[in-house]
Amino acid sequence: MGVAIGGEYSIGGPLLSEFSPPKLRGRLLGLTLIAWYVGFMAAFIVGTLLHDAGTPWRLILGTCAILALVLFLARLGLPESPSWLITKGRHKEALAIADRYIESPQMHDSITGEMDLRMIQEAEAAKNGTKIKNASFKMLFSRQYWRATAFTAGFWFCAVTPYFAIATFADEVLTQFGFGGGWAGGVGLSALAVAGVVTSVLLIDKLGRRILTVPGQWLCAGILLVIGVWGNAPAILVLVLFLAFSYFNAGYTTMTQVYPAEVFPGHLRGVGMGFAASFSRIGAALGTFALPWAIANIGMGATMVVAAAVALLGAALSQWLAPETKGRTLAEISADFSH
Repeated sequence: MGVAIGGEYSIGGPLLSEFSPPKLRGRLLGLTLIAWYVGFMAAFIVGTLLHDAGTPWRLILGTCAILALVLFLARLGLPESPSWLITKGRHKEALAIADRYIESPQMHDSITGEMDLRMIQEAEAAKNGTKIKNASFKMLFSRQYWRATAFTAGFWFCAVTPYFAIATFADEVLTQFGFGGGWAGGVGLSALAVAGVVTSVLLIDKLGRRILTVPGQWLCAGILLVIGVWGNAPAILVLVLFLAFSYFNAGYTTMTQVYPAEVFPGHLRGVGMGFAASFSRIGAALGTFALPWAIANIGMGATMVVAAAVALLGAALSQWLAPETKGRTLAEISADFSH
């Protein structure tokens, strides 16, 4: 299951970005995060209800197969990536798909431009008796692409690490601050997260990416720091701060599905998205498995300070490297960001 979901991270976003017109690309990519957070909340509710009703855990886990089947059927006939076809020299197939599925003149010109560049590279390689280098992990750390790699992987890591820690153990975290009472707290945090993503999706193609990425991270770092150092803060204030964190964190986490699918060139987009996603899963795992240990060994206050430090690192990295990609074609973005 983990391998399958990891593969989805590497494939879904880049493929969607290729078929999305620049003026809608942010919203379309952001919709995937709405689905993710709604799914997280639904799974929390359904799983808890089934568990409380005495349903065996294997049957609870098995219900995931229903959604997997729906997705499988919905994707039958999905067109191939034009960029991937171009890297394989299958130019006619790539052009046929672009003609059939891509209505945006900007996107169509971007695909044909990518095709022309590849043909020139192939001709030069044939003349010199060399081969064109295919995408590899090594290329991600080259002088040309390291900035895109550092930003997408680091930003994604710092965005999800605190969220997975707090959202997965929402009830336990809130209980530590005086809010016991079942699993409603987890649903509340998830609901605010959904609201945060919806807000970003509605604004992303109007305001741009950077303004929805950078300020929210600084704010969340401050929120977590206040929770961590103000040990005797009123319980209601702590709850409000956690809800605010959930909202703003989800808002900028939306960009983790947008930026990696935009800033890498076509031949490296899948590899770049895959690396950023895999690096972020390290953060997700740390947040999930380290939180119970941290609460037991260093206390909730210190744990929140560590979470604030992670958010602060993401804010600084994004302040430095996050580009503005609103309304631009993928070819234009990768040309500017790959230096």
